[in-house]
Amino acid sequence: MHSLILRRVSSIPSFGWFALLAALSSGFGQTFFIGLFGSDFQAALGLDAAGLGYLYGSATLLSGLLMFWLGELADRLPMTRAIVISLLVLAMGCVLVSLADESSLLWLGFLALRLGGQGLTGHLAIVAAARYALINRGRSVAMASYGFIAAEATFPLILAGLLKLLDWQQVWWVAVVFLLLVALPSLVGLAHTFGKRDDPIPSSSDNRSEWTDSSAAPSIKLTRWSLLVQPAFLLSLPMVLGSAFVITALFLHQGSLAEIKQWQMTTVAQAFVVFAFSQALAAFVTGRLVDAFGSLMILRFFLWPMAGALCVLGFGDVPSRIWWIFAGLGATAGANGVVAGAIWAELFGLKQLGLIRGVYAAFMVIASAIAPMLFGQFLQMQWPLSWIGIVALLMGVLLPQLLVPFINSSRPEANH
Repeated sequence: MHSLILRRVSSIPSFGWFALLAALSSGFGQTFFIGLFGSDFQAALGLDAAGLGYLYGSATLLSGLLMFWLGELADRLPMTRAIVISLLVLAMGCVLVSLADESSLLWLGFLALRLGGQGLTGHLAIVAAARYALINRGRSVAMASYGFIAAEATFPLILAGLLKLLDWQQVWWVAVVFLLLVALPSLVGLAHTFGKRDDPIPSSSDNRSEWTDSSAAPSIKLTRWSLLVQPAFLLSLPMVLGSAFVITALFLHQGSLAEIKQWQMTTVAQAFVVFAFSQALAAFVTGRLVDAFGSLMILRFFLWPMAGALCVLGFGDVPSRIWWIFAGLGATAGANGVVAGAIWAELFGLKQLGLIRGVYAAFMVIASAIAPMLFGQFLQMQWPLSWIGIVALLMGVLLPQLLVPFINSSRPEANH
């Protein structure tokens, strides 16, 4: 068993490890980590919850708009240079947040964290995984998903330990040290071992040939604006954005939901373990399903667990059903990480994958910025949660069955 594990680990190509470490490093700019310092930010700068939310939301929204243009760095620059830029932006965000003594400086820190972390570093993790692995692209993208999940599972625990020794500003300097002295040299070293800007697909003589294939979708020349009128892109967006939209809204308002559903907050914290486990399992399984059947096939079904979870949320009043809710949300989140990473290569090829994912990332960040505001209004108006269950069934179960056939017929190669 031990030798089997070692063989499995040694068979993972360098771009798989790159995707894993880059995704892990992006955790410093993800909501789950920044949110752990929310009370510290409020106390240090005299902010209320609404003020902090405005600063964070506006910075997140701007970072999403910037990704619309900056995502193409993955196409125009060698991966070594692109990852250096993204990590430096992320490290600068950590520095600004640690030094913030006024709202404007904290806002700049948030902007750099969101752009460098959730934006560029997470983006490069997915691009590397999807671009350099063709036969096993699903499993490669799943490696990036494991990095995101590992950050969610370990960073809060590490933070709890560090705060016993350091104040919260010093913790951000620990993040800077990790990014510059561990992540940056490791990722640059890994990036040196695979592909160049003009030759992103490994050759058949390369020792990574088991991960390659010649059947990739044909690349077509796109601009950002022409992408926005591509039916295959537009019809895919509602499904691949659905997970980020829903889960961001629910997690930000978890306290209000706990009060409505009579959940103990300790139980909610424990439910996040179920979420992480379900997410990891779904990413593992979906990676193999995408390799076997393609991401378009999985697009029909991967929202079902989330739809079921929202139905339980809307119609179920038994407190113990929280476990089913978080398991369903985690399953769709894990599957979404793989599908949303693989589908653009499948539809449009590899040459402009950075540009395409950059535009998608912009939409994703904007969706995650808007969703909490809309759901907050929903809760404030005291509309029944059962409405969420009804909408979930329509959007998660019915809509994909209607849209996927049109996506398949409008994909670029179908028009040649």
